Amino acid sequence: MNNITFNKLDFIGLASGAALLTAFIYALAQGLVL
Repeated sequence: MNNITFNKLDFIGLASGAALLTAFIYALAQGLVL
């Protein structure tokens, strides 16, 4: 049970981290264009 919960939280953390990285790169690209 603990293992499943940890894996789920780890997946959510990984997904949110990837989303933040994508948003940061997108913002950086917009800044370079402007």
